Amino acid sequence: MIIVQGNRSIVCAIAATILFHFITNAQESVRFQAYGHTPDVINDSLYKALMNTSETNERANLLYHIGNEHQKHGNGDSTIYYGNLINGLVSLKSKELKNIQLNKARGQLLLGKGNYLNGLLDEALKAYIEGTSQTNFSEYEKEHINLKMGLAETYVQKGSYEEAKVIFSELLQNSTDNTIRARSNFYLGTITLQREDIGLAKKYFESTKTILSDMDSPRLKLWVNLSFGRLAAMENKNDHAFTFFENTMADALDQKYFDIYTEAVLDYGKVCTKLEQFQMAEMALSMAYANAMQWNRLELQKKIINSLRITYQKKGDFENAYNLMTQYLRVSNQILEQQNSKAIKEIEIKYQTLQKENQIYELKEEQLAKQSEIERQKTIKKAFLYGFLVLLVPIIALLFVYYQKLQTQSQLNQQQEELNSQKIASLLSSQELELARASLDAQQEERYRIAKQLHDSIGGNLAGIKLQLANLKEDTKFQKEVMAQVNDTYELVRDISHDLVPKKFNQNAFISLLENYINQLEKNSEIEISFSAHPKETVNDLEPKLKVELYQIIQELFTNTIKHAEANSVEAHLNIHDGLFQLIFEDDGKGFELENLRKGIGLKNIENRLHNLNARLMLDSTPNRGTVVTIEIPLKDS
Repeated sequence: MIIVQGNRSIVCAIAATILFHFITNAQESVRFQAYGHTPDVINDSLYKALMNTSETNERANLLYHIGNEHQKHGNGDSTIYYGNLINGLVSLKSKELKNIQLNKARGQLLLGKGNYLNGLLDEALKAYIEGTSQTNFSEYEKEHINLKMGLAETYVQKGSYEEAKVIFSELLQNSTDNTIRARSNFYLGTITLQREDIGLAKKYFESTKTILSDMDSPRLKLWVNLSFGRLAAMENKNDHAFTFFENTMADALDQKYFDIYTEAVLDYGKVCTKLEQFQMAEMALSMAYANAMQWNRLELQKKIINSLRITYQKKGDFENAYNLMTQYLRVSNQILEQQNSKAIKEIEIKYQTLQKENQIYELKEEQLAKQSEIERQKTIKKAFLYGFLVLLVPIIALLFVYYQKLQTQSQLNQQQEELNSQKIASLLSSQELELARASLDAQQEERYRIAKQLHDSIGGNLAGIKLQLANLKEDTKFQKEVMAQVNDTYELVRDISHDLVPKKFNQNAFISLLENYINQLEKNSEIEISFSAHPKETVNDLEPKLKVELYQIIQELFTNTIKHAEANSVEAHLNIHDGLFQLIFEDDGKGFELENLRKGIGLKNIENRLHNLNARLMLDSTPNRGTVVTIEIPLKDS
């Protein structure tokens, strides 16, 4: 039974799109549940204790426990709120507050966990790094380890797997705490699962399950159970996957872990989409989206919107798929607006630099100690020899340093010359390619112009002359010969004008041309390509010049993806709706940071073509999450 409370707009949206019951093949009832308000999961005794105490240290301790309870149950906003309250107490520098360093760590820990839950991953990184930098490991070992664990978990969510693996491996090696070992094993399994190494991921999750067997850690046990469901789905063991997801949903609801419940519903909907059970998929994903919106879980909203878009796309409902893509871009922009990436990057770099400096300092200390011992032994054993070499050694050292300097300078000069030669060759090559592309574009434009002039002007004049000759009253042999010559000339002009426009765009349907091109790409590469166009008749009836431009833009997009993206699959969709042509091009490649984007010749050519068409280009990409290119072209009224 679905329970919906609170905002009426949410109630209506859910009620309009979701069925109340669905019976699986095993005839077992599956229950989805949504909440119109954030459920109250905190024991009233904690709030009463907070209200009844004025002692600063006791307040700080209670604030941390309340915030931590909110975090356990997936309430990101409340977790951030209590983290800020603790930081407020610390910033007052009250003489009554003991263990300021401990409370600083706890405040940053809550801020990191809350921002992580809300999908503000850069803000989470900032909190964890600042907390780790401010915390002394020897005095506050537990808080320091939890901060590092949170930092590693955030790296996993961002797709920075190598940075995460370094921290988890260090924790496994140095910690004897079973909770830390279980969490480290679980996230190493999650990283391996993202890389689709199912066998190794299964070993990590089995190891986590063994460690947890004698522990009271219900939240982590639910995550492990959900991960086994995801493994089953990847192996196409769909019945097993449904069982894991249903058990996870039921236990998460009973224990009030609403974020895990929503993740399980999302995975349930994905498998339904894969099996083309679209009605069930829409119900599950819509319910998950309602909960994610209520709790302001932006990153989770993105994942659910994308799954819904794929569901509608596979179902053939391209209008709703397009609307969801617009919503996906809105949520992405909302996340970017809430994060100060530049400041966070600087803090992250400072943290990494501090770590490296500490390592270098320790190595230097060790080297100095060893060197001191060596020098002491040499002084004792060979004191008389140093007296003889006191003048000779500095001279030899100076000569050696001078020789090394000459050698190094010579190598640097040689390397600089090679770099300069490479740069010059690269610039020349780029200029030649740009000139060639510009020449081809100009040639294409000129061919259209000449063809139009031949067809419209000269062809029209010849048709007029032919009509006048036909209307002459006299019907002489000379008149017939002139008529025949005019007619031959008209046909010749018409053939020339048609030859100037690429024949394949006149003799073949545009969608067929694209499908042939895509089939050739699939044969010659290992990329799986999905292509659709709607409505086909309208797309085929586009004017020839626009079809040529679109064909070349699509070629450029596929070329860039094959050369740079390292993608396994590509989806390309054409759609015409309300006088607007839309191209959605999506790959699952390595992606990139938008602020670090360097526009190559291919992207510049696409932008130039779109500028001439009065079109709009939108890019959405994240490292290790792929790239989405959306192009919108307004069509002229026919």
